[in-house]
This record gives sequence, structure tokens and C-alpha cells, in this order.
Amino acid sequence: MNRYTTSILIIICLSLIPLYAFSSEADHQSTSELVRVIKNIKEKEKTLKTFIATFSQIKKSQLLRETLKSEGLIYFDISGKILIKIIHPSLITLLLKDNMKVIYYPDLDKAEKKILGITTENILSKYFGIGQPIEMIQKQFEISLDEKISSGRYHLKMIPKNNVTARYIDLIEVVVNPKNGLPEQIYLREKHGDHTAIQLEYKTINEPIPPGIFSITLPEDYIDNNEER
Repeated sequence: MNRYTTSILIIICLSLIPLYAFSSEADHQSTSELVRVIKNIKEKEKTLKTFIATFSQIKKSQLLRETLKSEGLIYFDISGKILIKIIHPSLITLLLKDNMKVIYYPDLDKAEKKILGITTENILSKYFGIGQPIEMIQKQFEISLDEKISSGRYHLKMIPKNNVTARYIDLIEVVVNPKNGLPEQIYLREKHGDHTAIQLEYKTINEPIPPGIFSITLPEDYIDNNEER
């Protein structure tokens, strides 16, 4: 998968974890402020159905001198649909829906399709903890909540314990907006020293996604990665 879509896909999945993970600290923190934050986040979790957001990503790699920058849009539906449109530095569209992954390159009119053998909802649950019981989240992440930052946002630090995630990521930091319970800034420290930072700006929350967003018309010569070689 393209290096831009890989980083962004991981981040958008991880960015939803705070909606479910704050409660894992509830038994270990007794301050009334933390309890208030947890209740707020959990209430927002119950109502999240969809969102559309713009993103900007900056990635610093140990292997490359130049800083990688990308921008685009994310469409999310809690039923298990994610569409990521990268508009800079090149046009790339990534679609996850049902048990299918599609990567489309509009400038080249080329596409790749793969059946994953697992639904998007199960991917979010199995590898990123979304929708899992709190006990399972605690097994996957060591979580701490920093003091409220000056903007009124809350700063969450997460260290992966899940082998699948920990293989690639050392540390995740997320700044959450208490008004909607969603992350606005995400920082990842990856293995081997790479750093990725993402800024998210939400255009709509819990409004209908435009019809046809989660569908891509594939060119006739698209690559089917499930075909026997």
C-alpha cells in the first residue's frame, strides 16, 4: 500500500480509540476532573455515527531527508465504511467497505482491489480496539491522561501492548476536543524513529454522508490482488 495511505489509515483507526479507551483509566484515577472527562467522552461515543474531516499529515522518516507532507479528506461511517481522499502531493483514494479494500489512482486511472477476508468493522475491533469491551482495550494499550492543556482540550498518551500495533508504533498521543469527543491532533512515534503528526478539522459530525461516497467505479484493467498468480 502507498506510504501515505498506510499512515493515514492507521491514524484514523487509532484516532477513534479515545472514545472507548478513556474508561480504562477510571479505576486508577480518582480525581473528579478525570471522572467528568470520562463521562463526557463516553456520552459522545454513544452518539457518533458519521463524520467528514480534512486532514494534514507531516511525516519525518529516518530513511528520507525530505519531510513528507500530505493533505486530504476522510469520510467515516460507524457501520464500517472509511474513504480517504489524498489530494496532495498526488491524488489517491483509499476505500474500506465490508471486507474489501480498494486503492484508486485517478490521475493514472489505475486501481487495486483486494478482498480482506475480514470486515472493516472487525478490523477496527480486532486490531485497534474500537467497539471492544474495556477489558480488551486495557490489554492492548497502556493509557495515561495528561492534565488539560491551555486550549481546553485533553491530552491522551497511549503505549501499544498489542503485538500487531506495537510492531510498528511505540507511542500515540492524541489531543481530544471535549465538545465532540473527537481527536484534533494525533502524534505517532513509530519504530526505528519515524514520526508522524496529523491535524484533523471536522466539517460535519453525524450528518448524512453524500450519496455514492463509499463507492468507486473501477477501470476495466484494475488489479485484483486476490487472483491466483
